[in-house]
Amino acid sequence: MILLGFGISISLLNLTGLLDMIIVNFSQFKINPNLVITFIIPPLIFEAMMKVDYKQFKAIRISALLLATLGVVLATLIGGFLLVYIARLPFLAAFAFAALIAPTDAAIVIEIFKKVKVPRVLSTLMESEAAFNDATGAIAFSSIIALSVGSSGYTILGTSSNSALYSNSSRSIGFPTTIISSSSAGYDHLSFIIQAEHFIILFFGGAAVGLAIAAATHRLHTLMNDPLSETSLTIATVFGSVVLANSLGLSGLAAVPVAGLYFGNVTIKKEATMSKSVRTFAFNFWEMIAFLASSVAFLYLGISMNVVDIVNHFPIIALSLIAVLCARAATIYPILAATTRFARENIPNTWKNVILVGGMRGAISVALVASIPPSDFKSLLQTITFGVVLLSLIIQYVVLSRYVKKVFRDVQL
Repeated sequence: MILLGFGISISLLNLTGLLDMIIVNFSQFKINPNLVITFIIPPLIFEAMMKVDYKQFKAIRISALLLATLGVVLATLIGGFLLVYIARLPFLAAFAFAALIAPTDAAIVIEIFKKVKVPRVLSTLMESEAAFNDATGAIAFSSIIALSVGSSGYTILGTSSNSALYSNSSRSIGFPTTIISSSSAGYDHLSFIIQAEHFIILFFGGAAVGLAIAAATHRLHTLMNDPLSETSLTIATVFGSVVLANSLGLSGLAAVPVAGLYFGNVTIKKEATMSKSVRTFAFNFWEMIAFLASSVAFLYLGISMNVVDIVNHFPIIALSLIAVLCARAATIYPILAATTRFARENIPNTWKNVILVGGMRGAISVALVASIPPSDFKSLLQTITFGVVLLSLIIQYVVLSRYVKKVFRDVQL
């Protein structure tokens, strides 16, 4: 949070021109959002999932996966309609924003549970949801952007500069590169069934890549007994999963949590595969990397925000935050009620409330909105995204902290 404030201070100094007088022209420095999604988010997800006990994950796996997949899709649909009728956003802009803001941010969730005490199974549920739902949000978001670009007269994977920009960012992030042409009636070709099939292939295909890479490196760990070499192999596992999945047109963000879960529950559990000294070294290394990645994520959030624009658009930002929270509430309560009844995953109402309030937004949403190709509604979506993320961090964090202290006074972690 301190780094978030520091980043906002840098942004304010840049807006007033003071930063240019003190140092250099800060506006020339731009952070590529693809770098955040490819190199900052994956280590956070991997480090969180490698610490998840599979027995605890097994107790809530259906709830976590449904929230991370179906939950994000439903929140996008519900949030999109609410934003159209409440915030009066254009149709495609509303649904694009609903998709990019639907996933909860892994960095924020992990940071919160280092400071507030909740039952371990509950934190496992929320961390697992945050780890998997980034991929769902990215896929849903890219599909909607494909629709909006196609309906605006551009041709994705065509000859225009805008299409090239979108195509390149899609491949690096793991977005689907759907072909849409304004002359080919793109809406007819992007049916719900096709998009559903596309999502299944991207998400579960990426997860399969992560499992395959983790299983392959597991075999290599048995041939080593050196802290540096084996830690380097874990780095290859993380980024190898992302790069391979993306290069195959699948979701790299879906590959990483599976690789982390496998590594933390299979590879490091066996003394024959990884010695105790190597295990300790690897855990310490990834804790440090996660801290650095989290710090960069918060700094990126702060630097990206234009506080002046947020203040000027506060009414629509406030309405958007209300729509986002309503969409999440309309999603998590029915899903968790269903898993409690049919899957016998007991999720108390107090846990549902924590999941609602604790679902804050962060760097993943900012990076997604920054990846939008130039369009009429990009600047508006950026301002609303920054505002909702900032309000989410301030309001929900305070409410969550007080609620957790009240409900889980004698929690056993």
